[in-house]
Amino acid sequence: MKSALIITAAIILGACATATGPESGPTAESSPISLASADPSAPQGLQPLVNASLPSSECGMVLWTLEGTRPAAVFQFITGKAARVKIAGRELNLTLTEFSGASGYGVFERQRFAGEEGLVVEVTAQFGLEFAGGAYLEQGLIRVRDGAGWSMVSPTAGIAGCRN
Repeated sequence: MKSALIITAAIILGACATATGPESGPTAESSPISLASADPSAPQGLQPLVNASLPSSECGMVLWTLEGTRPAAVFQFITGKAARVKIAGRELNLTLTEFSGASGYGVFERQRFAGEEGLVVEVTAQFGLEFAGGAYLEQGLIRVRDGAGWSMVSPTAGIAGCRN
């Protein structure tokens, strides 16, 4: 298990940052971000990010959760910049609004982010074993609350670190 985490961390820290096209954002036709949908075929909750690797010369964190039996990156935060998450089929930028607890690599144990339309994302994790350029994040949770008051919680693990 530990070797799988090391390989995943190396992939995330070492992967080349690639362009993923224009940022998707709300349009006049898009509906508000909602964790509840009457349409069961509509994407709900957290979805994997297309590219969650840390860009060269940046610090931050990447969190993943299991999608089936495989880890999927669902949250990226670049220190001093925006966080990214994909919810209900839309990739969103989030702004850091609060933080507390132990810190390293510009990441804190407890962080709160705000997004459009009243979206609030709270991230908690404990720093674990360190490796060259970073540390594992363990026992993590992502709590998402939409503007209508619907919420969800997802267990996560990840890394905090800096990429050369």
